Amino acid sequence: MDPFRENGPVDAAADGDGGELRYEKRDPADVRRLLGALVSARALVTAQIVPGSISCPTAVLAVDTGSVLLDGHPQEPLNQRLLQAHHLVCTSQLDRVQIRFRVQRLTRVENDGYTAFVAPLPTAVIELQRRETYRLQIPPMQPVHCRLPDAEDGSDGVELRVLDLSAGGLALAAAEGFVLPGTSRLGTCTLLLPDAAPIVLELSVAHSYIEHTRNGTPRLRIGCRFERLPPPAERAIQNYIFRVERQRSARERRAV
Repeated sequence: MDPFRENGPVDAAADGDGGELRYEKRDPADVRRLLGALVSARALVTAQIVPGSISCPTAVLAVDTGSVLLDGHPQEPLNQRLLQAHHLVCTSQLDRVQIRFRVQRLTRVENDGYTAFVAPLPTAVIELQRRETYRLQIPPMQPVHCRLPDAEDGSDGVELRVLDLSAGGLALAAAEGFVLPGTSRLGTCTLLLPDAAPIVLELSVAHSYIEHTRNGTPRLRIGCRFERLPPPAERAIQNYIFRVERQRSARERRAV
């Protein structure tokens, strides 16, 4: 269950089963360090306006002892929506590690002639993608899909593209308006790897958020974990990861 859903708990780090608590940083020094890293990297931040389903790109411009400065938007109506928001759920990445935090009580300011917003320093920042297992970014030219369970009306389950994969879980891409089930469990799904038999497995949702592709198109990214992954399925996934990495290494050697 996503801890930053509009109807979720107020605490930015508390999800339904506590699964993300180990990723949470509440020490103000850690919060400033992570937000400062976003400033240094000039990282794109996706801000989801709550209440509502609107999201927009922004950036962390500066961080000090008690506040954070966020970039404004060229479109004035969107700046007004930011001011009216109860809070913003902000998502970014540093070295493929997802950074997520919540800001509220935004105040409009001017920064070098441009609109910006200052807000109190977040009480917590979550690093969601520190993993014990290697995670493969799926090559776009060799797509992998995962078929979700059949719908309640009897229609076939939808197939979603897999963005990355490890022995512990995977990330799925869906349209911005895709509706997740009310619980964190997706149920029995089928992983469709190239040149391999379909792998039946149980998936649960660890987190979900709107991100923007390189061309600016919004999409829903759904991070999932495997539940009780059978050893044969784990071996098949590890063999696929090894095969793709070996092919990638061979291409890189030929390019040198």
